[in-house]
Amino acid sequence: MKTPTSLRNQRGVSLLEVLIAMLILAFGLLGLIALQMATLRNNQSAFDRSRAVMAAYSVADIKRAEYLATGALSSPNSFPEDLQNNLKEHLGESAEGEIECEETTLTPAMGDGISRYTCTITITWDDSLGLQDKGNEDNAGRLTTQVQL
Repeated sequence: MKTPTSLRNQRGVSLLEVLIAMLILAFGLLGLIALQMATLRNNQSAFDRSRAVMAAYSVADIKRAEYLATGALSSPNSFPEDLQNNLKEHLGESAEGEIECEETTLTPAMGDGISRYTCTITITWDDSLGLQDKGNEDNAGRLTTQVQL
């Protein structure tokens, strides 16, 4: 029995189709893996930013409580040491917190002047996991918060 010539010419074509489909599937899976890695990296960076925000709010709350209790700040430009250690523990050894408070006096029409403080809290850490900024070659994450007491 003779096989038709069209079937004889078709041998091996299905194997080639399967190999091409496997190649396309492999490239798709590699793309998904790269996307998953970028997602994990940026998720960790966002978590670090959240920790920095919580630390900045903690410092602001400490300074606000001191101001409300005494009416002044005993050490307006000192970042609390326990929070500094907490930053280093959670954000890495390069993490650093700074605070700078300026006192201003408001003088109402009648009565004594009222002292107010404007504090700028800056927290920096190594954010090499985050998205790479073209203007930020050292990969430093930086959060600056300004509060009035």
